Amino acid sequence: MRRLEGRVILVTGSGRGFGRAMAHAYALEGAQVVAASRTASELEDLEVSVRARGGSVTTTITDLARVEEISRLRDEVLDRFGRLDVLVNNAATSPWKTLEEMTVDDWDRTLDVNLRAPFLLTKAFLGAMKSEGRGSVINVTSRSAEMGFVAEVGYCPSKYGIEGLTQCLALELQPHNIAVNTLEVSAPPGLRLKPTEMTLEAARRMPEEVSRLYADDDSMVEAFSEAWAFLALQDAAGVTGQRIGTRELADHLKMNGWDSVVAKWGRKLTKAVYVPYDFPESARYQTPEGGFKELVFRFPKHKKTPQ
Repeated sequence: MRRLEGRVILVTGSGRGFGRAMAHAYALEGAQVVAASRTASELEDLEVSVRARGGSVTTTITDLARVEEISRLRDEVLDRFGRLDVLVNNAATSPWKTLEEMTVDDWDRTLDVNLRAPFLLTKAFLGAMKSEGRGSVINVTSRSAEMGFVAEVGYCPSKYGIEGLTQCLALELQPHNIAVNTLEVSAPPGLRLKPTEMTLEAARRMPEEVSRLYADDDSMVEAFSEAWAFLALQDAAGVTGQRIGTRELADHLKMNGWDSVVAKWGRKLTKAVYVPYDFPESARYQTPEGGFKELVFRFPKHKKTPQ
């Protein structure tokens, strides 16, 4: 189906991983996709892949940590298409370092890409969306917006922040008929998502017995194309201010249809609910080199409160 025929959609961080799959899905749904990433070779590969399937994509090398690059990206999109219908803030980075290892530069870049860039991009395209009388902003999130993880001392705060930004924007942009939602990443049943920082080249070097555990573009598009199209087509009269999991949305659409989703999540906002959970015995975490370490937690015997 080509439900997004004629729509202009910008997907950041679309050279690899989750964003690449979204760019594929939107192009196959008929959208004019603008794919932004820092890595030229990955964008070239995406372009070949999308066009081989009959889709349309424009690629642009962009470093979202640089304000001037965001301004240039806005100008390129508007000069070429004259509008933007959907903004997908997917790009994210993480150095996978603990507090002791993390530098100020690491922190700044993580927050610049993961949180400041979505703010700047939404601000940059706000005028164009207001002129169209509608729009959809999709901020990609993850479980790192729900709980802390070791070696995500910058990544987790950025994802918690994107949830707050989304709620503020859902309120402010409602009068302009612009929907703003967060979309939690998911993989098809039985498969995993590739690690955030894994390059396309590295993924293709994985042994077959390892690579088959991870979702590829085709499996992601088949499983989630309808869910992603649904969010792209939302405006403030539909679903806005929601935090929705990709698989959750796909399953609900399949079982109940589009109208049911609007009835379930329409005209609602989302607030955080903090609940305690058991401290784990240990935590396995990724390292900057791509390996894993384990942190073991030890609790001294609790001393009774003096009477």
